[in-house]
Amino acid sequence: MPNIYTKNNFVIGLRNLDPLNILKIITTVITAVIALIIGLRVLILNKRDLLNRWFTLYFITSCLGFTFYAIYHLILDNSEIIIPLMITAQVFFNLSPISLAMTLFVLEKHTKIAMSMKYLGTMLILFFVMSIGYFIFPPILDVGDYALGNVNTHTLPGLFFFVNAIRIVLAAYAALKYIVINRTIEGKTKSRIKWFSLGVIIIILGLFANLTGGFFSFIEIEILALIIIDIGALLVLKGFLI
Repeated sequence: MPNIYTKNNFVIGLRNLDPLNILKIITTVITAVIALIIGLRVLILNKRDLLNRWFTLYFITSCLGFTFYAIYHLILDNSEIIIPLMITAQVFFNLSPISLAMTLFVLEKHTKIAMSMKYLGTMLILFFVMSIGYFIFPPILDVGDYALGNVNTHTLPGLFFFVNAIRIVLAAYAALKYIVINRTIEGKTKSRIKWFSLGVIIIILGLFANLTGGFFSFIEIEILALIIIDIGALLVLKGFLI
């Protein structure tokens, strides 16, 4: 696809961005920064703990997903690299719920069992299934919107719902299992699991909102979804700080 914008028009394109699109990009960057800070903080708290490492991977992959998402929405002078960057963002977003599910297996099972082919292997296969569709049926760039200075991509509806359904199911499964685990333990660990559960539930609400906003192109809902996800992430961090 030929470039629609030249580098000399990049600044002009930024000036033509809709205020809501600018707000969405800013909110996305803030979400990426929050995810990075939380991920590093969780890792610093206990570098050797496998639970901390998987939660760190969850936050870092989320950070990278949001970072690439923000970057490709700012590329107004090179349409050819937008779709590869968009796919990269989605791959990182697919790895996030896989990492979240692994935190559950590590907490619920013995470390060696959690890292076995039965659990880790299954999650990696699921990650492959979630991601391969973006390479078989790559999203397309809305050339009309791009000519107006707005980056808007379209994903095959079946692929869109399939991938997001798996993301939500994995997160919901983790939240449900955390609630069940919370009822069987006492003390400080119980308080931690409570905050983990609450944080993941709020993140799920954010994912639902993001799914709705993305499908119907409601930028306001997408912005609200990012804020909800940020709140959920902070609550998960609170669990580690107890």
